[in-house]
Amino acid sequence: MARGLTAGLAVAAAIEIADESGLDAVTMAAVAKRCGFTTMSLYRHVANKDDLMRRMLDVVLGTPPPFDTSDWRAGLAAWSQAMLDVLARHPWGIDIPITGKLDTHAQLAWLDRGLEALAGTALHEGDKAEIVLVLNGYVFWAARLRQSIPTDVVEAVVPPSLDLSNYPSLAAMMASGIFDDQTTAEEEWAFGLDLILDGVAALIARHPAG
Repeated sequence: MARGLTAGLAVAAAIEIADESGLDAVTMAAVAKRCGFTTMSLYRHVANKDDLMRRMLDVVLGTPPPFDTSDWRAGLAAWSQAMLDVLARHPWGIDIPITGKLDTHAQLAWLDRGLEALAGTALHEGDKAEIVLVLNGYVFWAARLRQSIPTDVVEAVVPPSLDLSNYPSLAAMMASGIFDDQTTAEEEWAFGLDLILDGVAALIARHPAG
């Protein structure tokens, strides 16, 4: 194996490239060049780009920060915000394909911490897992939405010049002026998060302790 080259060095270089230029700029050749080695030597440490990307996300997500899990709602809110903050620092993370496998330290650690927040409830274990996965999906969706909006203000998504006569419910929504209140991305995030957590609260209420 090439002396001095390690998988950790390659992943660190790939993260630097992604932070600078996005995920598309991360190629095996670019990473090898950043490390000062040949592309072939890189393949001795990382199987392929998919393997490299999985390792990259594992590193940037890392271990979730500690927070108070005695209050399930506060715990899940902190869990969600912490993950959103990671994706804000490394926005390319949302573009890494989802495989459905839970085989990295970060995936297991974040799932475990989310479940820990629900440990004091009487919910079934399957319900707890579904809740954490729903929140995970919301976090990634919110991160993607923030990246697609050029400012911190949510703009109208339907051009006012369009004829909405065939879409009465949509027309009523637009006429209500919901896009005129300059709602911020933070407020949109909080609204969606509260909506999910209110649903969790309702589910918990149907499963009284004992």
